[in-house]
Amino acid sequence: MKKGEGVSYVVSAAIMTAVTVFLGLFLWGVISGWAGVSAVGIVAETNKAIAQQRSMLVVEFIDWERGIVWVSNPGKVDLVILSCTIYPRSASPPPISYQEIARVSASMNTAYPLEMGSKCQLDGEKPYVIEIRAIALTIYNPNNPLENAQWMIVVRQNV
Repeated sequence: MKKGEGVSYVVSAAIMTAVTVFLGLFLWGVISGWAGVSAVGIVAETNKAIAQQRSMLVVEFIDWERGIVWVSNPGKVDLVILSCTIYPRSASPPPISYQEIARVSASMNTAYPLEMGSKCQLDGEKPYVIEIRAIALTIYNPNNPLENAQWMIVVRQNV
């Protein structure tokens, strides 16, 4: 190569093309990875919202003599009962710990007992309010009570 001769136009164009293609592929990879991770998070949140909407719990009957609250689940998903509290209508709800008390299968034909004292906390005098908190089994996380509290349903009824 003589002094004063430069790199040919073809080689310059090839190098610029290669750099441009490399940068384009790099950006495409970063953006598609971010989009994939975002999509997975959105799908997970949507699935939790659907499970919450398909959850349903009904207080069928309270047997005061035997101390049993009968509940049923006519919804589409099995439920985990996180708390059951019966407290006076004139009082504030007592503090609640969100831990698994019972599992209630989705069935139109079965009622499940929650014993007062062991599974259902009873405080004060009548008239009462019963408050039951439950979460769909598919999104229940026994290691994260805060997440369970975000996605649970609350059934509140005067009794």
